[in-house]
Amino acid sequence: MSLKRICGVDLGSDTIKICDKNQKKLLCEKNMIAVRNRTDLIGVGQDAFEIYEKAPSDVYAGCPIQNGSLAEGSSQETILIHLMKNFSTFFTHHPNIYITAPTDITEVERRAYYKILSGRLRAKSVMLVEKGVADAAGIGMPLDSPEGQMIVNLGGDRTEISVISEGKTIIQRTLRTGGHTLDEDIMNMVKKQFQLNIGRKTAEALKNQLAYLLNGPALEMRVFGIHTVTGLPRQVAIPALAVSVSIVDTIDAITEVVKTTMERTPPQLLENIRKNGIYLTGGVSLLPNLSIYMQKELEVPVYNVSDPIFTTVRGLVRIMNDSDLRKKAAFTLKDFAGNLI
Repeated sequence: MSLKRICGVDLGSDTIKICDKNQKKLLCEKNMIAVRNRTDLIGVGQDAFEIYEKAPSDVYAGCPIQNGSLAEGSSQETILIHLMKNFSTFFTHHPNIYITAPTDITEVERRAYYKILSGRLRAKSVMLVEKGVADAAGIGMPLDSPEGQMIVNLGGDRTEISVISEGKTIIQRTLRTGGHTLDEDIMNMVKKQFQLNIGRKTAEALKNQLAYLLNGPALEMRVFGIHTVTGLPRQVAIPALAVSVSIVDTIDAITEVVKTTMERTPPQLLENIRKNGIYLTGGVSLLPNLSIYMQKELEVPVYNVSDPIFTTVRGLVRIMNDSDLRKKAAFTLKDFAGNLI
């Protein structure tokens, strides 16, 4: 396999990142599609996101992953093909692709992912890497160590909890909960407390600008929405405290599943985790004081990682550049599909 034509793909529920092995080119686009009358493609990635919540009635703009599950396999294939086509102009030939693979999924989803990756994708070959293993590599963890390592990837529509040992996933738990769930929490709070309907983009802005765990500054942000009684546009100042309180139940639910995952972990690996701590990655991990909050609840050290949005693709780059790691961490589409084909 020519190392000159390898790229890594982090197929996230919110964004897709594509990077060559030398990190000379990085593409990061929203995992979204916009179509008119269900057939005419208008845009993918950031172009589709710009249309989202502003599209006319005959245009659908959305993400193929809904509530943490792959709902639109054909749309996901179209997005990936178009983004790879844009990225592959960097190569003189079709690249060999290393792509993150979800682990804790249904047979229906596994079959859908197999169909996407074995179909019209512009690739010479496709190899897969478990998401948790790619995260461990991106954090810089040794993939040959027998010690247990726990990583919590808090993404857009999924939270993936992984226990890794010797470069393999020992336990993996996926929640259909993530940053988009927090956006919905904020939308519901604003509607209930301020009688204002806002969209997900506005809720996401409130989350990114104001939300915190434990103590935070007494800020506020003015947002536009539609008043639930009059149906007229209205501007309202939303305080940081209201935003922060609205997301606590979801954060607590995630923390509780992390706790139950620890309880399922073999004793020797759990001892390692209690000593070495839990690592948070993904966009939601950027919430101020989240690691401190979870540490108080779990009674285990909890750490943030640098540049958490790109942890997974960094791990893919590390694996692509190390032949031993490629042999240890990567597997074929046939292995991924198992007895489904």
